[in-house]
Amino acid sequence: MEKNDTYHMNNSKNRFFLLCGAISAVIFTLSWIIQEIFKTGYNPIMVPVSSLAIGELGWIQSVTFLITGLTLILFAYGLEKIRKKEGFSKWTVIFLVIGAIGLIGAGCFTTDPINGFPPGTGETTIQTSLIGILHQLFSVLLFIGLPIAMILFSKHFLNIKNKKWWIYSIVSAILFIIFMIILKVASEPSLGLLKLFGLIQRIILIIGFLWVTLLSCYYFNKI
Repeated sequence: MEKNDTYHMNNSKNRFFLLCGAISAVIFTLSWIIQEIFKTGYNPIMVPVSSLAIGELGWIQSVTFLITGLTLILFAYGLEKIRKKEGFSKWTVIFLVIGAIGLIGAGCFTTDPINGFPPGTGETTIQTSLIGILHQLFSVLLFIGLPIAMILFSKHFLNIKNKKWWIYSIVSAILFIIFMIILKVASEPSLGLLKLFGLIQRIILIIGFLWVTLLSCYYFNKI
């Protein structure tokens, strides 16, 4: 096989890995949008995405977490293969993998009943079972990994004078963190924002996965 043919074959394989970022985001987002339409007693404004894993057909959300995490790891692998050439830090890839591990862990451990779902349970955000606590701990990895990856990429885009991507990445990180703070505030029942818990979480997820999608497309088209 000619050297040039081998290069193009390897390049094509890596383009697939880079596209996996967009694939992970689309799978994850479409899954919770479709599921919440048909989930009996489920209020997406109040209840988090994780709660879709509770009850009948809950395995769909668990599998969604797993697939999203695995495809996000493939995306990180694609980024690693071009990292030295593009000049961004290895830590950007590491924190994306950390976020992916969080998704996989969230798929392995189901959240406890929360915010009145399933119907008949109390309106609370407290995780009481070991499995529920493990779900929360893994979920934290996603909500830490993504904004740090955004910040690190914003630094890279600043260094290479890509103003549009620098602004987009840093603004996404700031919004992600701001809404995380709001989500924490909303988790306190006494403050009266509990009924918006699911909506706020979805805003965070949309910010994060939209950034992943566009970053995926950016590098897919670049190589």
